[in-house]
This record gives sequence, C-alpha cells and structure tokens, in this order.
Amino acid sequence: MKNFFLILIFLSFSVNSNYLPELGSHSDSILTKVEEKKVANKILQNIYKSNSLFLDLEIDDYLKFIVTKLSKQGTQEKLAFEIFMLNDPTINAFAMLGNIIGVHSGLLLASRNESEFASVLSHEIAHITQKHLVRLIDSQSRESYKNILAVAIAILAARSNPELATGVLTAANASIIKSFLSFTRENEKEADRVGLSILTNAGFDPRGFISFFETMQKFNRFSSGPAPSFLRTHPVTNDRISDLEDRVRIQEFTQQNSSLQFFLAKAKLQVLVDTSISPSEIFKLNIENKTYLNEKAEFFGLAYALLKENKIIESQEILEKLKLSNLDSSMIVELEALILIKSKKIIEAINVYLDGIKKYPRNRALIFGLAKLFNATFMFDKAINLLKDYSNHFSTDSILYEILAASYAGQKSKFLEHESLSYCNYYKYDFEEAISQIDLAIKAPDGNFFQKSRAEYRLKQLQRELEIMNNQ
Repeated sequence: MKNFFLILIFLSFSVNSNYLPELGSHSDSILTKVEEKKVANKILQNIYKSNSLFLDLEIDDYLKFIVTKLSKQGTQEKLAFEIFMLNDPTINAFAMLGNIIGVHSGLLLASRNESEFASVLSHEIAHITQKHLVRLIDSQSRESYKNILAVAIAILAARSNPELATGVLTAANASIIKSFLSFTRENEKEADRVGLSILTNAGFDPRGFISFFETMQKFNRFSSGPAPSFLRTHPVTNDRISDLEDRVRIQEFTQQNSSLQFFLAKAKLQVLVDTSISPSEIFKLNIENKTYLNEKAEFFGLAYALLKENKIIESQEILEKLKLSNLDSSMIVELEALILIKSKKIIEAINVYLDGIKKYPRNRALIFGLAKLFNATFMFDKAINLLKDYSNHFSTDSILYEILAASYAGQKSKFLEHESLSYCNYYKYDFEEAISQIDLAIKAPDGNFFQKSRAEYRLKQLQRELEIMNNQ
C-alpha cells in the first residue's frame, strides 16, 4: 500500500462517502486487514508519544464505556473501537482508520448532557462503520492525490500553525480543494443519519444531536474568533439540523437522564485541565449562584479542586458531605483515597482502596491506584501480587506493565523490570522500544535460563512483527 495512506488516515474526521456500503463491495479489499492494522498502529504510536495525549484512568474508562455502549447496542456490526482524549480546549472529535476515535477535552466540557456528548461519538462511529475514508481513497485518481495530500497537511498544520496551513492550501489546486470540501459537506449528512440511529438504539436521547448542533451554531454566531474546530471539520448547516429534526420527530424514544458518571467525569476534567492558581473559585461561584448542571458533581469538582490546591481539610469536609448523600460511584472512592494519601494516612487509604475494589471489581483506577500506593510505600511484593491477580483482565493495558516495571525496579529485579517495560511499550505500539527493552532483559545478569529463553522467543516474535509493520 502506498505511503500516502499514512497521511490520509488523519483525514477521516473530515472526509466521507455519499452512499452506504453494500455487502461484498470492492471497497472492503482496498485496504487489507494487515494494511489497516499497520496504519492503526502508526497512528496509536504517535498518539502515545504526543504531549497532547490526556490520560486519566477514570475519564478514559468513561469514554470507553460510552463508545462500547454505542457500539454494542447501537450498531449491527460489532466493532472494537480505540478511543483517546487530547488535552485540547477546542470542541472537536474525529475518527481515523483502524476504528480509532479521538476526542478533545473541550468537547466533554462543552456538552451539557450525556446525550449531546454521545451524539458526537455516534457521529464518529458512523464515519467508521460507513467506511468513509476507505471510499475516499478509492474515489481519488492517482493524478489528484498530491492535492489531497496538500489538504491533509493543511488540516494537520492548522492544529498548531494556522498561517502555515493557509500557505499550503494556497499552493494546492483550487478546483480540487473545492470539490474535496464540497464532497465532505454533502456526506456529513450520512454520518448524521447513521449516527442518529446508533444514538437512539443505544438508549440515548436523539434530541442531543440537535441541541449540540444548535449550541455550536450559537457559539459561532456570537464569537468574534474563528469557528470552533468541530464546525470547521464538521460544518453544521441549517439544512443538516432540519433533516435531523424531521427524523427525530417521527422516531419513538424514551427520554434518558444523564448518568452521574458523566457529570463527575466532566467536573474532574475541568479541575485537571485548569491551569489557574485557584480552580476551586469557579466551583464555589457556580454553587453560590446555583449555575450548575448537577449539584453533587459540582461539589465533587470543588473537593477535587481544593485537593489540587492542597487545601486538604476543606476538601475532606466537602467529601464527607458528599458521602452522606450516598453517591454510588468509584470516583468518590478514588477521591477519598487521594485525600487520605495527601494527609499521610496510608493505612486508611489502603483500606479505602481495598473496600472500593470489593464494591467495584476490576476498576482500573482503584486497582492501579492501590498498586502505585504500594510502590510508593516500598511494599513492592504487595503491588506485584495485586497486579498479577488482575493481569488476565488487563493483559493489554500498558499502564499495568508500567506499574509492574516500577515494582520490579524497586526489588532490583532487572530482568523482570525490562521484560515488563517491553510489554508496556508494545501496548503503546512502540515496537522498536519493546525490542530494545526485551533485549536488555536478555542481557540482564539476574535472569535465569528459563526466563532468558522466554525473552529470546519473545524477541523473535517482536522482530517478525516489526518487519511486517515496516513492509510497505
């Protein structure tokens, strides 16, 4: 497959097809499964290396929960999606080859309810299920692909350097660009229609689609700056909104309330991305003026913000009031554990984690949080045993191996440290570093015969896989 696909993959959030795929369509053979996996691995490797990647386990698990719900209940084709968040205040989301979905932090913060947020994700899922990018690749002639590359580069450059993007677009063929963008706008409607079906079938309120679009239009109308990213890559028109309104009007649906997790995830995200000295002031003002979407989540955000400001006693007081309201969420448990850790009450924090894990089995934030606490207090054996207990459930999670490597480093077990780091990098799609680490494991002085034999076999596997990935 030609190298230019590696650039075109980033365009899938803005280019689409004008028809639904048919069973047996030749588009399925445009990219083989191996070729698409190559592309997906390259994308994910760059994402993990990016400084823009925002990774909070609780927010990440919430994203995965929503996408899984949309996929399993809303689509006929059961696909496994990879979703991640970028620390970017702009309102945007995008889909790429390999069933990958990216979400800007600004999108979650701008969504007023869960159905609005899910509507955008269902729209991106529709881009993937309808094979829009693959069909675009199939539709372009060899002669025009350089112009398509120019548009691709411009869209990528616009994220960090709008002036550079303008220069690149100017250099491209104007007629090709015009038809390319027109093609995009026409086919956003298809993602709307399919996405609306996905959203409704998954049990969300389809009106979230319309209210989100209307919010974007109002934002653009009253803003003196450039249009939101979502409007630039997914142009919202009155025609699109009218089409959705007509479809929603004839649909049967049950109005759904937003989950508590939506509001808690949003409040926590607001604290984590806030770079001001006193992020608690916004929450205090909202509570005082009663300008919030969910009161309990607002107090949760206040407690988190106070903890971030090292106002531990105040944070603890807010948390105790929240606990009296019997909130059922693992995020409350994690917050309590973090407050206890900052208060140097380690035994109490460990017990909170253990009780939380009993109530919320297989919760990544609680399990990994406890393992990190064990490492921080030099209880490396306990961390290793805990992670091994859950290794089958999180066998492809790079964070598990990262924490495990730190545990082995604490025990000064060089072989196991490097072996764990190899798996960590493998599941971050960095095959070269995975090979480097397994090679260090083989050379480690403390590895026994069976361990080194295992590592040598693993090294050969990784080398074969890297060779396949590099074979264009």
